[in-house]
Amino acid sequence: MKSTFLRVFLVVLLSNTVVVSIGLTIVEFVQKHNQVSADLLGDIGVQLVAGYEKFGLAALKEEAEKAEKRLSGSIYLYQENGKPLLKPLPKNFRETDGADSSTELGKAGARPRADGRPSADFLHSQFIQVIGANNVQYLLIFRPNPEIDSLAPGLVIALSLLGLLVSSGVLAYWLLGPLLKLQRVARLFGQGDMSARVEDKLARRSDAVGKLAQEFNEMAVRIETLLSSKERLMRDVSHELRTPLARMEVALTIAEDKHGLETQKSYLCRIRTELHELDELIGQVLTLSRLEAAALSKETVHLQEWLDEIVADVSFESQLKGISVTKSGDLPKTLLGDPLQLRHAIENVLRNACFYAGEGGVIEVATEEKEGNALIYVRDNGPGVPEEKLEKIFHAFYRSSEAREANSGGFGVGLTISKRIIHAHKGCIEAKNRPQGGLEVCFKIPLV
Repeated sequence: MKSTFLRVFLVVLLSNTVVVSIGLTIVEFVQKHNQVSADLLGDIGVQLVAGYEKFGLAALKEEAEKAEKRLSGSIYLYQENGKPLLKPLPKNFRETDGADSSTELGKAGARPRADGRPSADFLHSQFIQVIGANNVQYLLIFRPNPEIDSLAPGLVIALSLLGLLVSSGVLAYWLLGPLLKLQRVARLFGQGDMSARVEDKLARRSDAVGKLAQEFNEMAVRIETLLSSKERLMRDVSHELRTPLARMEVALTIAEDKHGLETQKSYLCRIRTELHELDELIGQVLTLSRLEAAALSKETVHLQEWLDEIVADVSFESQLKGISVTKSGDLPKTLLGDPLQLRHAIENVLRNACFYAGEGGVIEVATEEKEGNALIYVRDNGPGVPEEKLEKIFHAFYRSSEAREANSGGFGVGLTISKRIIHAHKGCIEAKNRPQGGLEVCFKIPLV
């Protein structure tokens, strides 16, 4: 953490230094560009004074105009008594509060500013003292043209902002670049890519980001190992449990062939039924453990045709009980998902609805499309579920007391499997009691 703080501090410091340096460099460049060397001004001053003393004021003005064109500025020349030989200084030319009227500039008529700060004209002007014949002193003031000077502040601000943007971009990339890489790897890992790892270049960093990358890689290895162990354990359990079950069923078949008593045959039949239920339970537990998003085989499903087949199959199974299963709605037309797993999810809920609806029950399957989601409703006219138990019915191995008393033969896993399948498709499943009686289960599955 200290290393990361130091790096961030140094980068910010460097950024500010770059911005300030650019600003100062541009200011210095502009000032140097606008200023004339003191030696050149001194030579010009000597020439102007000599021409004035020798040829008079007309010659001075003529030479001054030539010099102003060459230097791109204005020249002011004052005698030591403060009298201007050329045009006088403009009224907005001010010096600081400390200006002394006894100085040459004070004598030239420059008045102090009220706020005590020097004006821009004063700062950008150059002052040269010239000695004429008989040691007469003159003051030459050169003032650059304001057109050149007015461009400097905007240029300084623009280039300073450019430097700030560049340095901020570098800072943001340095800070966020590694975090974005970590985010991408974490997203891949969360989507089921167990091989996703942070690149070694990032993990070798000695700061907090590098430590985080190393810990993520270590965590990913541990999780991958645990999941592999879990899958291997489930396969082993399946084999080890089903093998003795198969042997027991063979033994039951042999025992039934030995012409045992009717009482014994009833017990043997009961044992066979329990064995089948145990085998079915093992299959459901294995299915539940394998339901992950990475295990899905998604394809485009023609939803209405696919749902018609499911409704027809369930209707055929329930016809002896007089249960009616109907379907309504024609949207959406297609859905991207695993058709086999989604079929298990719908069938589990439909068979559950048929069981609780009982003799002469009415089951309705409805579909609609809303806000980019496919909504599939399964409604029955059964007794419903107490409000406090609506959430629990999707928990593994949970069954209400009514279901246990009715000896439904289920294990409380079917609805859990349905929920896992829908969650693997990035959707959700909800149940609520209908006002007119019965239960409504809603499947909400994203279309994209």
